[in-house]
Amino acid sequence: MLNILVIEDSNTYAKLIKFHLEKNIVGVRCDIVSSFEELKKSDINKYELFIVDMILIDSEKEHIDYLLKNNKKIILMTQYRDKFFREKLKYDFFIIDYILKDDISILNYLKRIVKRFYKNRFLNVLVVEDSLTVRNLEKRYLTLFNFNVFTAKDVKEAIKVLKKESINLIITDLTMPNISGEELIKFVREKYLMEELPIMVVSSNNEKDKLIEILKLGVNDFLTKPFLKEEFLIRVLNIVDIYEVLRKYEDSMFKDGLTGVYNRLFLENKLDDIFSQHSQKSIVMLDIDFFKKINDTYGHQIGDEVLKELASLLTRSIRKNDFVIRYGGEEFLIYLPFTDKKDAYLIVSKIKEILRKLEKAVPYTFSAGIADEGETLAQMIKIADNRLYKAKKEGRNRIVYE
Repeated sequence: MLNILVIEDSNTYAKLIKFHLEKNIVGVRCDIVSSFEELKKSDINKYELFIVDMILIDSEKEHIDYLLKNNKKIILMTQYRDKFFREKLKYDFFIIDYILKDDISILNYLKRIVKRFYKNRFLNVLVVEDSLTVRNLEKRYLTLFNFNVFTAKDVKEAIKVLKKESINLIITDLTMPNISGEELIKFVREKYLMEELPIMVVSSNNEKDKLIEILKLGVNDFLTKPFLKEEFLIRVLNIVDIYEVLRKYEDSMFKDGLTGVYNRLFLENKLDDIFSQHSQKSIVMLDIDFFKKINDTYGHQIGDEVLKELASLLTRSIRKNDFVIRYGGEEFLIYLPFTDKKDAYLIVSKIKEILRKLEKAVPYTFSAGIADEGETLAQMIKIADNRLYKAKKEGRNRIVYE
């Protein structure tokens, strides 16, 4: 839930903002106050975001200073253009955004900004910049907009962060000591496509040839220093909006509709590239024992619930770099990077023990085959599948890795 306080002395306009945001954004709740006096009586710690009219009946700017003194995040709105540009210079470093109340259409922009602010809490941005001043400035702007921000002063630090954290956007300079930003771009693009991990370059180098060169390397956008705060943030928001749309499309395309885990299309189009990135990995082929009997005895609806239950258990039990794929019917594939077959056996044994203790509407078990041999994905799957067949042949409810 995102709690917003609208501070606006026009009751009609305040109600319009409240209606527009609550109608169009799930999880948003707005309260209204119309004066500085009311604001001071409010529990401002209840709210994450403040939409504030620049001038109130009883305050010209005191209400803004009051909120900033309490480290609150503010979107300023005004109908006075001249006042807007004078105050903008003073508050630019502290305010999320400024909105001129030209006409009713501006509410659509406000809706977009608030929705993005709400969603950004789930996104991690890595800023790579050798200048402490610029690095802190970019971090400040991104933090205002509710992103989780990681920073690195050079490419070496950036790579450490990428290996440790799940990053959704990289913002990098080109000119840095020892290793250039171009090398970071090449490193990232060897592992991630443009739609998987977007990169925005912020650099003082504005040569056309250099711009074309880095765009060919796989950069999503480019901004020249020095930059305006609005342009910086709008470009960032455009990137993450596109990224989000692509992720939703990919989820609908590569996720199994019943269980929510990855599907065969993901296996056939994505996993081979992931497989080639890891020198050590294991494949687990896992199959529910006597699943046809479950369907025949309890019906297909209960069978579907069993599949969803097991898929959920598998997803909860793996690490963030592992993948669960519905291979077909009641069979699942688990891809485990940085793991040999003996460690994979321990992981699957733990899952089997959790399943045994789980309170289930229908009792069931699974069999599994594990492999870390094979030069290709297809070869490793075949070896694991043969071991799964062996586990079933030897009596089911067991794990075979040799």
